[in-house]
Amino acid sequence: MNLFSYFLHEGHIVHRIVSRVALCFVSFAVCSCYSFRGGSVPDHLRTVSITSVIDKSGYGDASLREYCTETILKRFRSDNSLQTVEENGDARLTPILLRIQDQILTVQSQDLENQRKIVVAVEVEYVDAVKNKVVWKRMFENYSVYDINNATEQRSIAARTAIDRIADDILLAVVSDW
Repeated sequence: MNLFSYFLHEGHIVHRIVSRVALCFVSFAVCSCYSFRGGSVPDHLRTVSITSVIDKSGYGDASLREYCTETILKRFRSDNSLQTVEENGDARLTPILLRIQDQILTVQSQDLENQRKIVVAVEVEYVDAVKNKVVWKRMFENYSVYDINNATEQRSIAARTAIDRIADDILLAVVSDW
C-alpha cells in the first residue's frame, strides 16, 4: 500500500481532516468573491443641491412639506457621502410630495374604526449636474399606522414617520444605486 492511498482511505482520520480543510478553503474562496458593499457615489460628485420639496399632494398640511425637506437634508448631512449645498451642486435632487392618503386599516365590532394608515408618496429626480444627465427618477412610498384615539396628533406623527422612512430610502438610493 502506498503512502498516498493510506491517507485517502475513507476510514482514516486524516482524510476527514483534509476533506474539511479543503471544504473550508473552497467555501472561503467562493465567499470572498462576493462583495457585500453596495455601490458608492462616483468620484466626480462631491456636493448635492436638494431643492425644497414641492407639494402636489393636495393634503393641506404645509408643515409636512417643510418637514420632508428638512428630513431629507438632515439625512444627507449626517451621512457625509455628499456635502449639501444650496445651489450649483455636482448633483441635484428634486423631491415632489405627490400623495398623502389617509386610509381605514382595521374596524372593530359594530363597524367602528380602530386604526388608520397614512400613505405618503414622494417622487424624486436625481441629476448628475457634472455630466448633465438624469441618473434616475423614482417614486418612494411608505406608510405608518395610527390609532383613531387622538387622531389629529397621531395622524401627524404617522405622516412624519412615513416621511422619515422615505428620507432613508432616498439617501440609500443615492449613495448605493450607482
